[in-house]
Amino acid sequence: MEDDRPTIKGTYFYIAIAGIFMLIICHSWLSDGMFMDGTIYAILSRNMANGLGTFWQPHMTDTFFPAFFEHPPLAFGIESIFFRILGDSRFVERFYSLLTIVITGMIIVSIWKLIVKKSSGGWLPLLFWITMPTVTWTSVNHMLENTLTIFICLSVLFHLKSQLSNRILYLCLAGSMLSLGFLTKGFVAFTPLAFPFFLWLFKGKNRFLYMVSDTLIILISAVLPLILLFLFTGAGEFLPKYIEMAFNKISKGVTADSRFYIVYRLVMELLPAVGIILVILFYRWIKKLPFNEIRSGLRHASVYSSLGLAGILPILTTMDQSTYFLLLSLPFFAISLALIVNPSVEILLERIDHNSTGYRLFKFFGVAALSAGIILSVYFSKDFNRDENMLTDMRVILVHLKENSTINILPEMYNDWSLHTYYARYKNISLDPDLNNSHEFLLIRTSLNSDTINNRFERIDLKTTEYELFRRKINDTPE
Repeated sequence: MEDDRPTIKGTYFYIAIAGIFMLIICHSWLSDGMFMDGTIYAILSRNMANGLGTFWQPHMTDTFFPAFFEHPPLAFGIESIFFRILGDSRFVERFYSLLTIVITGMIIVSIWKLIVKKSSGGWLPLLFWITMPTVTWTSVNHMLENTLTIFICLSVLFHLKSQLSNRILYLCLAGSMLSLGFLTKGFVAFTPLAFPFFLWLFKGKNRFLYMVSDTLIILISAVLPLILLFLFTGAGEFLPKYIEMAFNKISKGVTADSRFYIVYRLVMELLPAVGIILVILFYRWIKKLPFNEIRSGLRHASVYSSLGLAGILPILTTMDQSTYFLLLSLPFFAISLALIVNPSVEILLERIDHNSTGYRLFKFFGVAALSAGIILSVYFSKDFNRDENMLTDMRVILVHLKENSTINILPEMYNDWSLHTYYARYKNISLDPDLNNSHEFLLIRTSLNSDTINNRFERIDLKTTEYELFRRKINDTPE
């Protein structure tokens, strides 16, 4: 029975962390409205499940990304299975998005148990990880990085396992995870190739040649399946188009004011975890406890912080930078910070009286927080996370439109990507900006209304605020 007690005690920490996480995301997880990219990925996955487009040529709408080559298609293919099983509800992508975060968290704990074998604090890196704002944001916005991070963390996990047994097998598995990562979001998936080097540099457990051979085995295992895939499947047509678009983004994309924007965002991500660490260290200082264990853990922590930086520093070469690019590196920063403070946490855990009123209250808090987070998520499912006016008007307008149809929009509205994504996601409607294509309906932004429109279209009287729906007059012909 004694052997089971640490596991039972640790379970309440996991429950508390899950509860805190659910409370953070409860308003956004199931509510309507989602970041544009996440909505696009949901549409591509749903369409693939319904036979629209193919695996190597995903389809969004007839007028907006009829063939999508912006990213590799593996994540869409995986998620299309969920749509086939669960149906077409908007909650499918929300469930999938949260599931990827849960799986990543489980892998982080598995990595921790291989690093710190006698520690009962596998929840510690999870705590630091969920306090990083990008983790909670991506969990409700359905980003590709969610799926990518699973494969990257699995690669690191298999590499660590290779040092214990079945070296070649686990190294090949580590490489195959990079193949899957590439098929999810391209070249950024190869970051873990630097992991053997950092292990050798900071821990010095293996000889240099041993480190080189590990790296080569992982690299070959990652690249060889991709070569075979692109030689013998339809991927051969996809790859050149994807590479062209990827390098155009790197060279021409501008989403940040400075090349160091991503570094600033990283600092902001780590601040909550650093704050927790400072509180723990302050407690140690008050209790006059030694800091020797912390200094000894820095070398081990350097392995994982370096791996995290390896995923971020290449971003400095481009002005195409977004905060969610950090997601693939954040698990390793969480592990690194946890390694630094773990000895202190172990001391604190030893001092806990598990029969005390305070600990009973802690257990109650965890269960109550998790329950409340789930209940509130359902309660807020009818609310809006973003784009409230657009979505409210859309719900009224969609009643008058046929599914899988095409309608006109004004040319000035074509670059409103969110508009395209919502109409495609909720009724698979394509928006055509060419008014010479005589579709029955015209959707306009109210501020763009003009006499010219009224000459060719008849307004449908609807209770909307920002958008209006018109029907083409019978006598109207293309100019």
